[in-house]
Parts: sequence; structure tokens; C-alpha cells
Amino acid sequence: MPDGLYAYDLRDACDGEANELKSFVLVNHWGTVIVKEPIEGAEQGVQMNSDDYNFLGEEMTIDEFTENSLHMEQQM
Repeated sequence: MPDGLYAYDLRDACDGEANELKSFVLVNHWGTVIVKEPIEGAEQGVQMNSDDYNFLGEEMTIDEFTENSLHMEQQM
């Protein structure tokens, strides 16, 4: 992972929805997100519900993400 970026895993609630963000998920891995700021509580796990994220299905490379001039705010 490039310096200044952080990767976190999402855990599936066994219903197709992500319900926890954590530093590492081995069982029921839903996906991985990359962010520009560390997320407090990720080591222990942060509980989530569908209102906490808005996955749009869009993709971008790491280079595109790091060069993106728009400031994306963490709302968790």
C-alpha cells in the first residue's frame, strides 16, 4: 500500500450487506476499501449499516485515487 493510504476490509452480514469495517477480515469478507485517512476503531471493528456507505460500483486505480483533487470526507 502506498504511503498515506489505508486499506480496510468489510465483513458481510451473511445477507449480502457489509456490516463491519475492520483492519483485516478473514471470514465473510465482503470487500476492501482504500481511504486517505486512518479510521479510528478499525482494529477492534466498526459496526455499520446500509446508511453508512453508498457503494456506487465505480472503480479507479490507486494512481487515480491519489491524484484526485476532490477532498473525500470520512463520515463514519
